[in-house]
Formats: sequence, structure tokens, C-alpha cells
Amino acid sequence: MVKDTDTNPRLVAAAVVAVLLEISERGSLAPSGQRDPGGAWSKDHRRVQIGRRNLFRARTRRSTTR
Repeated sequence: MVKDTDTNPRLVAAAVVAVLLEISERGSLAPSGQRDPGGAWSKDHRRVQIGRRNLFRARTRRSTTR
């Protein structure tokens, strides 16, 4: 268990001030909406990088993968 005397009060104060500054700006701590998956090229590039079929071949298949 950590004792209260082990923490540096200057570090705690600096952390509190940093959080308060970020909250006041509401920029980086605000939750984002739905993430944009990107264009067709981006989707195709990600699919190929993880070893799946490219987007053109995936769209032209006759049936879905089960």
C-alpha cells in the first residue's frame, strides 16, 4: 500500500492543473462521434494489409463468407 508521504505534492498539483487545463479547452478530451472509416482506397489498403481479399474481389463474390 502506498503511503501519502510517498507522493510528491508538486507532481500531484502539476497533474491536477494539466487535467483542468485540458478540460477547460474541451478539445482533446471531448468524445468524438462515429469514426469515419475512410474512402474505398483506405478500406482496400487495410483489408490487403491484414491478409483479406481486396475490396473489389470482396464486392464481386457471389455469396457471403459464412
